[in-house]
Amino acid sequence: MEREEIIKAAQDICKVGAPFVLATVGEDDGPRMRWMGGLYLEEPLIIYMAGGARARKMAQIHRDPLGQLMFQAPDFSKVITLYGNCQVLDDLSIRQKLWEAIPQLSKHMSGPDDPEFGVVRFDTQKIEILALQEGGREPIILEL
Repeated sequence: MEREEIIKAAQDICKVGAPFVLATVGEDDGPRMRWMGGLYLEEPLIIYMAGGARARKMAQIHRDPLGQLMFQAPDFSKVITLYGNCQVLDDLSIRQKLWEAIPQLSKHMSGPDDPEFGVVRFDTQKIEILALQEGGREPIILEL
């Protein structure tokens, strides 16, 4: 696959809207994974996610910004793993975009200005695609 094809394949799976996994570095330097339920995507692969402002993941990101995101195609044909850095943001314009992109946030927060509304920005540095149903045994890797 060419560079643009790899990026597009990753974007397409990220845009599906299915739950995905965010991994951060825990307090004991071990991995900590959790399901996430929605995102806002900027080109090429900057991903914004919502979470509780006082959630453990926020403290973990402040301590160590390394993270991974893992997505799976609905038909199980591909698994996309993104490697990069996370950053906790307090930006009302980004919270407004997330609020509009993820309707289910209204079940957990009162609005984009809710002080409990936390935002994580994920800057992708590497893409790994495992194309399972295409006979892929080795991942396709692209450094950004």
